[in-house]
Amino acid sequence: MKNHTKTNFVGYQWNGIKRFPKTIPTIALFDRFFVFDSADLNNLEYSQYHLNGISNFYFDMYQPQPIPHSGSIAYFVGLHVDTRIAAIEACANALIQNGVSLNFNIKFRPSEAYKAAQYSCRQIHAIPENITFEDNLQHVNMADILIDIVNPVHYGLSFRVFEALYYQKKLITNNPQIKSYDFYHPDNIFIWREAEELQQIADFLAKPLISINPDIVQKYSFANWIKNILNKPPFQPISII
Repeated sequence: MKNHTKTNFVGYQWNGIKRFPKTIPTIALFDRFFVFDSADLNNLEYSQYHLNGISNFYFDMYQPQPIPHSGSIAYFVGLHVDTRIAAIEACANALIQNGVSLNFNIKFRPSEAYKAAQYSCRQIHAIPENITFEDNLQHVNMADILIDIVNPVHYGLSFRVFEALYYQKKLITNNPQIKSYDFYHPDNIFIWREAEELQQIADFLAKPLISINPDIVQKYSFANWIKNILNKPPFQPISII
């Protein structure tokens, strides 16, 4: 691929470099290389690579199609990580206590399938296969609340954050970085770090969703994102905090 490009061979690591260390030997091949986690961007260990920072995005070629339903539904999907069990369970139980129906889905590696028994909440489901992207969007369309639980190996903002922005869903997350972004509004995004803070969910859920400036929403679209990394103006610059 490098042999067929001149000055626009661009790489993007959409997950933490420490989670995917085999990324490192390839970075020098690229004319520009982007990361989504500011910890990677500011890590002196990687300073020789001249990394660029950019957030994740949402795919704007798909249009939101809200699905009518009764009650409130919270949606979570993710790969099992031992260190996330307590946070997922605490969030799930707090939502159940507030009358929210759960659509929580966790994929286990075959070698860790036995760990499904570590989740005591019966509304958390172990799924045998990955959810396709199209099916994932159906779940997003149906949901009222999206759940984002940090994987402690990085603190970059997940795709779920930008899906919540685009699909106009409330977001519950334990990633404090989100508070520094221009689309953050406390009525739309609930941030918690300690389990006791989840007692405030009822007040959060009672507040109506606040409309975000369309220019800010468009900024995090794939259409604008790809212009950023290819340096094809005009575009709204995207940075990471």
